[in-house]
Amino acid sequence: MNSKRSMWKLLLGVVGVGLLVTNCTVKTESDTGCNAGTKKPGCDCTGNVTGYQSCLDDGTYGACVCPQGTAGNSSGGGANAAGAMNSSAGKGGGTAEGGTSSAGEGGASAAGEGGAGGAPTVAYANCIECLNDRCAAQYAACDADPNCISTNLDQSGQYERIAACIDKERIKGLVKRDVVRGCGVTIGASADPDVLSNWAPEDMDPVTTDLLNCMADAPGAQPASWANDDANYPVDSNDMIHPTPWPAGSCAKDACTSAQ
Repeated sequence: MNSKRSMWKLLLGVVGVGLLVTNCTVKTESDTGCNAGTKKPGCDCTGNVTGYQSCLDDGTYGACVCPQGTAGNSSGGGANAAGAMNSSAGKGGGTAEGGTSSAGEGGASAAGEGGAGGAPTVAYANCIECLNDRCAAQYAACDADPNCISTNLDQSGQYERIAACIDKERIKGLVKRDVVRGCGVTIGASADPDVLSNWAPEDMDPVTTDLLNCMADAPGAQPASWANDDANYPVDSNDMIHPTPWPAGSCAKDACTSAQ
């Protein structure tokens, strides 16, 4: 699977530059079983997408839980892929330690929203893990495009540079819409440009744009509403910009912008 290949490749690059593995740990489990309630990403779903498995009370993993619109392979697979996913935390310039997701399975809607079935909370170790789950198609396209994620381990890909810019800002606290947009419109060169700059910039690869839109938009929203909707950047009498919070169910809220 292309996604798994580049996760290993980019892990080496990220470790080499020492940028994005803050608080990321590689977890292994004994051969005798797993701890009830833990989740293991990496099982195979249809369409070259990965899901996760939850450890049951008897110490074994249950069926593969896949993003909305996909299904697990009949074998429930992914056991051998788990190591690749766990070892690649922080891969591809992804942000480090993320928050707890408020979205249900597949990130289709916020957990508990309208009392919808009591969907379980999903905790993501980092931004890449969330993107690979909730934005599987966009992430796979970026992963296959060297302009989005580099193939030569030099962190030159557009998404990698933007993610590194976001990570630097996360040290200061929660990264808001205007800062993420700043990292985006400059392809990672600055977090503080004019927030009215056109989105997306002309020199941004379309797959990079699609991935960032999926990361920041509310589930089911019009693509790029996070950047192009003036309501998200209200201005007060002193012309001070106060961006609205990230929407529930987005990777921006649950894994990619939380303070480190």
